[in-house]
Amino acid sequence: MAKPQVRQYAGDIRMWRIAADGSKIPVIPEPDDAQGNQPIEVNAKTFSYEAGDEINVVSKRLGSRYNQPIYSDTLPGTTSISLALLEIPPAIMARILYGQAADASVEAGSVTDAAVTIARIDAPTQLDNRFIQASPAPVVKKGSTTLVPGTDYSLDLRRGQLMPLAGGSLEAGDAITVSYSYPALTASRILGGATPVESFYITGDLQDRISGEYGELEVFEARLSPDGEIDWLASEPISPTLAGPTIVPDGVPAPYVFTTYKQVP
Repeated sequence: MAKPQVRQYAGDIRMWRIAADGSKIPVIPEPDDAQGNQPIEVNAKTFSYEAGDEINVVSKRLGSRYNQPIYSDTLPGTTSISLALLEIPPAIMARILYGQAADASVEAGSVTDAAVTIARIDAPTQLDNRFIQASPAPVVKKGSTTLVPGTDYSLDLRRGQLMPLAGGSLEAGDAITVSYSYPALTASRILGGATPVESFYITGDLQDRISGEYGELEVFEARLSPDGEIDWLASEPISPTLAGPTIVPDGVPAPYVFTTYKQVP
């Protein structure tokens, strides 16, 4: 008697962003990975299918034949994919926040007498850099006068924000100069309000943990966006779901292909 085909898959899911020119950008770049793209932690992966419209042609002849179907068909439907993520790499962060991201890297350096205008005295003024180093101590001047930290202003080193203090020498509209040093850093700025839909190429290197059978999944293009609301202050780690339809690009046989294989004993 054949062994029951009970299945329990585990595997590595990798995602690539599909750029406007068709190039594929790894979601988690990793030079040491064989594909240059580290697998992403996924809690669930599901496919769904929505059937197309049904077409019925009915008879208009007399008698009992009237209005009876003489032809019926169903138009092709839409295949969709859903991924519940356990991690949110920077390449996907903007999608989750319903926005568009621009990544940047800053080399270590320093500024000397950088011109800054105090816009308001009841709100901090943002400097050009963050993680400002405490040594050498930043210097803030108003004209030729060196201002005193803790008296004229406070400086949030991590955020690079200068806050005028009540009773100090700073007023709204004042022109000051700031000198400081800063380390190298990477940053990502997300602009909210953009359409949070992006195309992804997805692969899966899977194995049935029960039978030992391997599987190769290839989703040629999926147009994914956040599915449902996301609580960024949840007590548990955030696990967003990306979902959307799969696309059939030119030259591929179907929205996705899943191939299983097992070595013959």
